[in-house]
Order: sequence, then C-alpha cells, then structure tokens
Amino acid sequence: MNTNPPLSMVVIEILKHTPNWVWAILAAITLLGMMQLREHRVSRGRLLLAPIGLAAYSLWGTSSVFGAAAVPAWLAGVALALLANRALRWPRTIEPAADGRFTLRGSPWPLLLMWTLFVLRYAVAVTLVFHPALARDGTMAIGVAALYGTLSGLFTARAWRVLQSAQRMPAVRAA
Repeated sequence: MNTNPPLSMVVIEILKHTPNWVWAILAAITLLGMMQLREHRVSRGRLLLAPIGLAAYSLWGTSSVFGAAAVPAWLAGVALALLANRALRWPRTIEPAADGRFTLRGSPWPLLLMWTLFVLRYAVAVTLVFHPALARDGTMAIGVAALYGTLSGLFTARAWRVLQSAQRMPAVRAA
C-alpha cells in the first residue's frame, strides 16, 4: 500500500509552511526587477545596491547552510561571473552622463536573474528540510555555493561594466 501523499498535497504544505518574510523578499525583488524593464537613470550608489544586496543574500545562504568552507566555491562563482561578463558584455548599452549618473536600457535580465537566485535558494531550503544530511554533502555545498556566487556575481559584473564606461567617457573641456 502506497502511503506517499500526492505531489500536489506536498507542494501545498510546503507553500503553507513558508514564512511570510520569504514572500516579502520575492515581492521586493520582483518590484526591483520590474523597475529594470524600462530605461532608467541610476547613480553610482543605486547601481551598487543590487550587487551588494544580492551578494549578501547569496553569501548568507551559502555560509548559513554549508558553513564557511563553502565560501571559496561562492567566490569562484563570482569570479566566473566576472569572466563570463567579458564575453556577455552586460549591459550592452550604457550612457554615462557628466553628472556621474548612467542611463541604462530596460532589460528583463535583472528580474530573471533575481528570480532564479530566489527560486534556487527556496529549492535548496525545501530540499534540506526533507534531506538535512545534504547540508554536509561536499558536492552539494560546492555546487550550490558556486551557483549562488555566479548568479549574484553577474550583478557585480554588470555594475563593474557600467562603472568602467564612465572611465571610457571622453573628457569634457571647459569653454
């Protein structure tokens, strides 16, 4: 006799037991990502908010679940993202302004990457509820930490590329 509940029941129970603050984070990153869908101007400070916030979120997720030993894999993921963005060239169109701000075209990529990081963190948390021993599995720790680092690192790479565009801006001479 099969005593396993149907998948739909398991999913409903998982969703019912998810803390409200998790849904608040999802709402916040969705709002932030939707703001990136249209052309917008950002200051240096605002440009750095997403990379710092997502790096903290993913590094916290890595170290709280897998411990400090997984941090090198997270850093390797960040380094991979920085290297990958040399080829991806994200964002492709950057217009630095004389006032130090930047105009960026709208893009779905920030929203999709934030959702991906959220879903990955959520899936890992749910998996560890059902299989807590996986938190001590070195292969899982390295793989998840590297993924967290790569996803959040893409935002760091994006910010780096935008900031670099200001250095390539020709100097404006006083009349």
